[in-house]
Amino acid sequence: MRREKRKLEFPLGLLGARGWIEYQPKGVVGVIAPWNFPVNLVMGPIAGAFAAGNRVMVKTSEFTPATAALFEEVAPRYFATDELAFVSGGADVGQAFAALPFDHLLFTGATGIGRHILHAAADNLTPVTLELGGKSPAIIGKGADLPRATERIAMGKMLNAGQICLAPDYVLVPEAQEQAVVDGLTRAAGAMYPTLLDNPDYTAIINDRHHQRLTDWIEDARAKGARPTGARCRCISFGTLPTT
Repeated sequence: MRREKRKLEFPLGLLGARGWIEYQPKGVVGVIAPWNFPVNLVMGPIAGAFAAGNRVMVKTSEFTPATAALFEEVAPRYFATDELAFVSGGADVGQAFAALPFDHLLFTGATGIGRHILHAAADNLTPVTLELGGKSPAIIGKGADLPRATERIAMGKMLNAGQICLAPDYVLVPEAQEQAVVDGLTRAAGAMYPTLLDNPDYTAIINDRHHQRLTDWIEDARAKGARPTGARCRCISFGTLPTT
């Protein structure tokens, strides 16, 4: 990249000085990719790192072995191994990967794992970019257009079966409108996906552990007095299907 000139305001003794920004590649960039978007959250960081003149090593998710195997097969056809390399494996591989002396490390995933990544990178003073999970509440005001609001919330929640950081976690709604919102969400979900089981337009939960976690949440809510709406059909859709 071309250098960029910068206007300087030095003290009088430094009159005549010049300043500019000199862009240089960092070196080797490590990417620890998540499982929920195993292609674009690998290719996006690679493209950015390559555009800045860097080399890249990628640790793919152990939950998407088919996609990982495809990357490992295709990459050597177009790049030398010291330009782009893929590694796969479980938590032990991820821990060892994060401890490598990268010039920069990118991680997308859960906050708890992000803490371990940060600690592992600290020994090498590796700069780290963390994109971590969080909470995504949706707030519906008294004057909201409920059909439009519930349709958009349902679409955001059901995208990739809710396995996306932007999926709404919960909805805050005036008590008087609670049932209308529940009805609106139910209608919107039913209109988008009349069936969930064996529906090619609706994906599955990534694995049995996540399926069980979601099922446990529904049962816990029911045990505490909640009345899950549509929980039965959603539980069926949580079954583990072949996933890339």
